[in-house]
Amino acid sequence: MLKISVRNIFFLILFALPNTVLSFGIVFIINNVISGNKSYEEPYLGWSFLVIIIFTYLLNIIFQKKLNQYSYDILYENEKNIFKRILKTRLIVLEKYGTQRFYTAIEDLRIFSSLPEIITHTINSLLMLLLCLLYMFSLSLYAGLTILGLILIIAVIYFMVINMMNDRIAVLRKFNEHYYNYVNDVIKGFKNLKINSILSQNLLSKNLFPNRDQAKALDYNINYVFLSINLISQYGLYLIIGAILFVLPKFNLLPKEDVVSYVVILLFITGPISNLINMQNIYTRFSVANRRINNFLKDFLEESEIVENEKDMNDDFQSLNLKNISFQYENSSGEQSFALDKINFNVQKGEVIFVVGGNGSGKSTFINILTGLYDYKGGEISLNDEILNSKKTLQHQVSPVFTDNYVFSNNYDNYRLENNSQYQSLLEIMEMQEVVEDSKEESARRNFSKGQSKRMSLIFALLEEKPILVLDEWAADQDPHFRKYFYEVLIPKFKKEGKTIIAVTHDDAYFKQADRIIKFDYGQIVRDIKIDSDFNLSML
Repeated sequence: MLKISVRNIFFLILFALPNTVLSFGIVFIINNVISGNKSYEEPYLGWSFLVIIIFTYLLNIIFQKKLNQYSYDILYENEKNIFKRILKTRLIVLEKYGTQRFYTAIEDLRIFSSLPEIITHTINSLLMLLLCLLYMFSLSLYAGLTILGLILIIAVIYFMVINMMNDRIAVLRKFNEHYYNYVNDVIKGFKNLKINSILSQNLLSKNLFPNRDQAKALDYNINYVFLSINLISQYGLYLIIGAILFVLPKFNLLPKEDVVSYVVILLFITGPISNLINMQNIYTRFSVANRRINNFLKDFLEESEIVENEKDMNDDFQSLNLKNISFQYENSSGEQSFALDKINFNVQKGEVIFVVGGNGSGKSTFINILTGLYDYKGGEISLNDEILNSKKTLQHQVSPVFTDNYVFSNNYDNYRLENNSQYQSLLEIMEMQEVVEDSKEESARRNFSKGQSKRMSLIFALLEEKPILVLDEWAADQDPHFRKYFYEVLIPKFKKEGKTIIAVTHDDAYFKQADRIIKFDYGQIVRDIKIDSDFNLSML
């Protein structure tokens, strides 16, 4: 997900280099003054020192500005890309992996909010470490090599431990993923949990509490290891200072007059070294988060789309025909399960068709194919007697209200609700004018009862002004009065206005309001009955 090109690396170094060189100049002056170098006792050096500090500060501000701009471009563009990817994903893929992957991808992405600071400290620390090591080599090659060797030994030990943490952090992320599932269960299943104490006790004692206990133990161990390794780096530097003070001069690897310079330089680079070491915790989390986001982008592949001709999308709807349509589910191991087998279905403009059948008969799968949410595996779909090459053309004709309907928090459509006479009329038709007091967006985007939310969803579907209404168990959540009103008043009204209605329903008392009834069983259409005065339920 996060890829930095060679060009960008070059510019990052280019921005950081002057700042680092000037910072090293400050160290160089300090070191020479402390060492008693006579040539650094001139009065003008004090002013030079002040100018360098101010200039370094200004350069650092410029570098930070450019770096922040670059880093936040990466972060926020990838946030937008995650949303675009999920909206271009096939429904069946989302059903396979679950919506929780989307939440955790967003959470993983926010880990990179500290990216600007981390890049700044990393580049500055590396460059400062390099310059200070070169300065050490200029004083004594053998002493410099010895110090470098000791630093590398400590670094190797540190990185070996860090690499062992990657898998543990990935496991911790899994625990948190399951934790959010439990949060979702509590929110969406609150009423059941309040009523059934066994459910709530088992959720806590057998699932959430063990999850949190294991996550706590793992999180504690991970952070304890990071703390321990940070202490190793700190005390390792003390060992290096001890080597400079007591070992190197004894073996004539470092002149005594340069001991002070070496100690000053080492104390100064303690900061950059500590930065690099302490940030390994964050680097590890970056690595795990980046790998998970890449896996998300790999699993949630974008759905290829064919761009339709604008004229085709605006053609008046006359007929829709499904010929030999087949579809088969596959489980995670690739084994095929439930299937729709060679479905043949047609609907003419203005028809009212009720779709019936038991649970698992294929109604929902049929609706998902009809609305373009599932890709059929065989057969063809024709719109106005022309074979469709793109399901977008079909979707342009359909306004669905699903059984798990959702009223969006904002208006994402092209129509406006305020001062919209059609919207006001629909509120009255749906008997919602007293529930929704005005035409402001926030009045239509609040918590409704399930029946009311379905009425609002139907209003929004009608405002889309598409020719086909697909209603999935729409009346199931309405009170008896409005259910009767829906079948006996609204459906005839919509039909008269030219709407084509395809409704999944179990309300057999109102079957005579349909023109045809389609019955599904075991993934096939077993009945296609035209309703007339002789119709009775025994025909189904």
